[in-house]
Amino acid sequence: MKTPTTRRRVLWALSLCTIVTRMAVGGALLFELAVIGHAVSDFRRDTATAQADIARGEPATPEERINPPYLRQYGLDRNLYTDIHGNFSPTGADWRQWGLRTKVAATLMWLGHDPPGTWWTYVQIKCVDRFPQAHADDEPIVDVADACLGEPH
Repeated sequence: MKTPTTRRRVLWALSLCTIVTRMAVGGALLFELAVIGHAVSDFRRDTATAQADIARGEPATPEERINPPYLRQYGLDRNLYTDIHGNFSPTGADWRQWGLRTKVAATLMWLGHDPPGTWWTYVQIKCVDRFPQAHADDEPIVDVADACLGEPH
C-alpha cells in the first residue's frame, strides 16, 4: 500500500534536511581537519628549518633560541605568555582567543614531537576546548593540555 502524497512529501523533506545537515557538519569538520593538517605540516617545516639553521652555525641570539621568530607567525610569542617565573605559560583566557592554527602549534610545542595524526590533534584541541579549567582566565592552559594529552611535559 502506498503512503499518501502528503506523508511522502514530509518524508522527502525530512530526508533532504538530514542530508543537508550532515553535509554542512561534514564540510565544517573536513575544513577544520584540513587546517590542522596544514598547520602541523607548516609548524614541522618551520621547526626543522630553525633547527637546521642552528646546526649550520648561523648566528642566533639567545633570545632567538628561546623565542624563535617563526613562533610569532603562529601567535606564540613567548614574551606575551610568560608567568611570574619566566616560563611560557598561556592561560585559559589566551586559549579562548587563539585561532585553530595557534592551538595546533601550541599543542605541538607541548607534545614535543610529531602528533600521531591529524585526527588525534583535532581530538586533543577539542578536549582542551571542553575542559572546564580551559575557561578559567588564570589557569595555565599547559596543565589542561597535559590532562588531555595524558602525559606530563
